[in-house]
Amino acid sequence: MRVLLVVDLQPEFKDNDGQYERILDFVKSTKEYDRIIATKCFNLSSSPFIKYSCWFDCLEEIKELEFTPYYIVAKSTYGLVDYDILDKDWEYDIIGFNTDGCVLKIAMDMFDRKYDFRVLSQYCYCSTGIEAHIFGKAVLKNNLGTAFVE
Repeated sequence: MRVLLVVDLQPEFKDNDGQYERILDFVKSTKEYDRIIATKCFNLSSSPFIKYSCWFDCLEEIKELEFTPYYIVAKSTYGLVDYDILDKDWEYDIIGFNTDGCVLKIAMDMFDRKYDFRVLSQYCYCSTGIEAHIFGKAVLKNNLGTAFVE
């Protein structure tokens, strides 16, 4: 089974460069995958995002995703709380937001847990701009080898 794992592609994380819309168009139009699984970031008052980063986005009202995944994995950290919800027999293509944050963390976790996956960097972005995206790509490429797709 081929799965598109869409990380935090949510309206709260729209960028100023149109990458959110470009990637959203890809997700809505792709026919290459058997399933689309999405993560959705939300903050809890006890979230490390609040404790360490003073980041209060997604705390109260969280907007609906602008696409319809097979299912949604809620998360309030960079990675997933439980990776066992992802079947190890499936192949995953990872895309989404933030190349240097959540995408990086989930990809590294999947690497360590021996999942069959790739990061499609052309469908990743950072809301802080191209420099952060380039940095995230460099770290992913250096650490993931062939699991990183330019």
